[in-house]
Amino acid sequence: MTYKEYKNNSFNLYTIKTDRFKTCFLDIIFYNKVDKNLITKENVFGSMIQHSSLKYPKRKYVVEHSEDLYNAQFYTTKARIGNVRIICFSLNFLDPIYTDKSYLKEVIKFPFEMIFNPNIKNDEFDERTLKIIKNRVRANIDSAKEAPVRYSIKQAIKNIDANSPAAIDMDGNIKDLNKINSEKLAEFYKYFLDNYYCDIYLVGNLNMDKMNIMIKDLFDNDIIKTSKFDYHFINNFKSKKEIIEKDNYDQSTLVCLYDTSKLSDYEKQYVMAVFNFIFGNGSLTNKLFTNLREKNSLCYSISSSYQRHDNLLIVHSGIDAKNKNKAVKLINKSLKEMQTGMFSNEDVENAIKALNSAIKEASNNQNSLVNNYFSHNMFDYPLLNVISDKIGDVTKKDVVSVANKLKLNLVYMMEGESDEGNKA
Repeated sequence: MTYKEYKNNSFNLYTIKTDRFKTCFLDIIFYNKVDKNLITKENVFGSMIQHSSLKYPKRKYVVEHSEDLYNAQFYTTKARIGNVRIICFSLNFLDPIYTDKSYLKEVIKFPFEMIFNPNIKNDEFDERTLKIIKNRVRANIDSAKEAPVRYSIKQAIKNIDANSPAAIDMDGNIKDLNKINSEKLAEFYKYFLDNYYCDIYLVGNLNMDKMNIMIKDLFDNDIIKTSKFDYHFINNFKSKKEIIEKDNYDQSTLVCLYDTSKLSDYEKQYVMAVFNFIFGNGSLTNKLFTNLREKNSLCYSISSSYQRHDNLLIVHSGIDAKNKNKAVKLINKSLKEMQTGMFSNEDVENAIKALNSAIKEASNNQNSLVNNYFSHNMFDYPLLNVISDKIGDVTKKDVVSVANKLKLNLVYMMEGESDEGNKA
């Protein structure tokens, strides 16, 4: 596998040449600082670009062209990492070694045609398409509360720092959606090209020098971005111990938020993964599952997740509201066991083995490879092979040290109307 960087004026190209896959993967990544006032517009815009273009004004034409290109898959994803908003236009396509000579140029043209020749006439996006997309976005916004755990976590974060990017509803909101029309979205498209940075990643067994020339010819935007923004956001977490809110859910959701900002870079990058595997995100023998589910039957499931760029460890579980205090006590007990070393060296070894297995699996996935290199280039995150080497050096002492640096910021309960049937 050979990695190479090409620095171009208005975008950078990062290539990973490998014969490991029978397909190739192109990821055109636009990014900028998170702006909560633009989230809804970004969601509508990304879906509009995927849906049609001037050359393919109807969705069926896009699908037909995809099929002509040996079922090449073009799609859009949106994400947030720390203080960075990301919009990806991705293309999975067959390795051209299995096709005719004209295929490569035609398939590479496809995503750039969609991005740089959108379905805009007279400075307006196509009205009919916009209506379809807005209805989809509206449905996503309306359904956000249907996922009680995700909604409860978001509400909990809002209570400790309402200005944190982690507190923003990434589905958008109805008020902003109602303001979007064809003309305003076309204006945003111009703003998007002028202000969003672009990195392109390409994975496959291709002549990457030639691919760089081809992509430069297709990238129809010569605006060079010189201003920079801080990719990292320092949360201003308030010290609140407990908050209870109510909603019309059938069950209650308990969320505990821990500040991880005191961890060193080494601890964030390597040790925290081992800690979290043993504490609440590994096998059925993890501390939280054992203490709350297995020994006390307080919940059907409980887990912890680490959001590195938000400096948060999140514990969440669906429980009976009447068992909140007992559940919190057992969560505290689980963390105390980690802090006092009440786990074995074998637990650490098993965690490292499982994590290395996940790293190996990620190394065999084109999307995961791109995500890793993007994080490496953007946030100085270690590459997968480095993680695999370094994580093997993590000791029990390291894990205990991390556990003792965690600070509980908030115990949050989203209390449902009925808790029947939630116990195991």
